[in-house]
Amino acid sequence: MIRFFAQPKYSLDHEKLGYDFFIRQYCNGNWIFPKNFAQFTALQLEKLAIATITALPKGTNMVSINLDQDQFVDDTFIASMQQVQKQCEPVEVVIELTEHHHNISIAKLAVAAQQYQNAHLWVCLDDVGTGDNTATLAEQLDPYITEYKFALQNFRQHTDFSTIISPLLQFWRKFAEIHHKFFAIEGFESAAEIAIGQHYHANLLQGYYLGYPELVQIDATALNNSGTHKIIDFHSHEDRRRNLQ
Repeated sequence: MIRFFAQPKYSLDHEKLGYDFFIRQYCNGNWIFPKNFAQFTALQLEKLAIATITALPKGTNMVSINLDQDQFVDDTFIASMQQVQKQCEPVEVVIELTEHHHNISIAKLAVAAQQYQNAHLWVCLDDVGTGDNTATLAEQLDPYITEYKFALQNFRQHTDFSTIISPLLQFWRKFAEIHHKFFAIEGFESAAEIAIGQHYHANLLQGYYLGYPELVQIDATALNNSGTHKIIDFHSHEDRRRNLQ
């Protein structure tokens, strides 16, 4: 059994804007981090996402779903994520491309990103500055990306944490400004760290200090419906995005 845990996202003004979804698997009485994400089909994630979004509080503006590179370029995942957006309007569905390397060419990632954009799905480059999500990739995908997300937790193993992240945050904040992207920072663990978000003018903030991921209780019968679909297109969602700025 799999479910999504939802972690809240906030604006600098402390307004709850939405949630980041993390998939967890039930095993021996515990919810665990899956060892293999490839075991989950696009249709499984589609039905789970729709059921989870439906169960969220009224007024939720946005939700994020993480996809690895191989999932991101898969036509079945593209079609399923488009279906999630169609079924869950007016919630903005954000597809976060993770930094994990799966030997997918930049050309294929760009084609897929364009397909998401054509369907008016918001594409986020997750954990920028780590793994494959470099400035080079950001440049190549620039026409199709809406958001950059910087993860503070990726640098906590360093004793000189503050010294390391300051130039990186400065770079990505400026990069987002130049390229007209939303800038998100995640990984806040204390009140003092919230000042980082304020200093770098983050549009979205996320972290344990602001809220832990929590299991979303859903109507499990919704997961039993079956179906297939083709890649489809939607009307513009620009008005909804302007409301998040």
